[in-house]
Amino acid sequence: MKWQPFMSTFVLNKMCELISSGVRTDKGFKEVHLNTVAKQVFEFCGQEVSATQVYNHLRKWRSRWIQVSKLRDLSGASWDENTCSIVLEAEHYTGHVADHPRDAEFLNTPIQNYNQMQHIFSSGLATGKHAMGSGEPLGSPMPDFPGTPDVEILDGPDKPAAKPFDKPFDPVDRKRKRGGLMQEEINVFCSMTEAVKEVATAIRECKPLDVHPDLYGAVMTQGGFSDEALMAALSHLLDNKAQGVGFVAMADAHRVLWLRSWLGKHYY
Repeated sequence: MKWQPFMSTFVLNKMCELISSGVRTDKGFKEVHLNTVAKQVFEFCGQEVSATQVYNHLRKWRSRWIQVSKLRDLSGASWDENTCSIVLEAEHYTGHVADHPRDAEFLNTPIQNYNQMQHIFSSGLATGKHAMGSGEPLGSPMPDFPGTPDVEILDGPDKPAAKPFDKPFDPVDRKRKRGGLMQEEINVFCSMTEAVKEVATAIRECKPLDVHPDLYGAVMTQGGFSDEALMAALSHLLDNKAQGVGFVAMADAHRVLWLRSWLGKHYY
């Protein structure tokens, strides 16, 4: 089947809705959610698709997002927020497209489904009460943080009226209250320390693996294959770092043989 632009936009919008509802973890979507979107595609346009087809289509858009992110960092490029366009001066554009013709569709023109790609692929983890641990089942929100202890209002419009003569001054009682307040502060600081440790652990776990800087060009410049097939192979190599590095190190003829073999088994 061939994905039509309106179908792609529909799928990406549905994935954004799933993310907003907090069902995705740092490892991606579960098959049940892919099946749900596949069913919604059929209800929307009558085209039967499988969860695998939805997954592979998302991989294609992930590869496009990687390419767009790379192009946004081009020297001399500016970003038009209103049109979601990567803008190059005419002379710079002509020279770049001459060397990289596949980049033309992303330069000096609105990028299709940019906001949806950004929402799906730029952040891997939800936050707040919808955040998930890597070992937790999908769709099980973490419990809310425990409530903080009551804090006395020291100043402001809600400050209670002072009653200086209600009780005689007692130095011992004052020390006891101060000790209690310090214990509450210690409890709060301990809770904050644990929360900071959890955040640091999450950041370390979701740190992306570096990919070879020449991988994109090594894959996408191969002739004799469709863009979609090359995008699928690129996505696989991005997910498998060792294979990606090995692919870049291959001779050009060996790259063609590898692509034919891999695409014949996994794509066509």
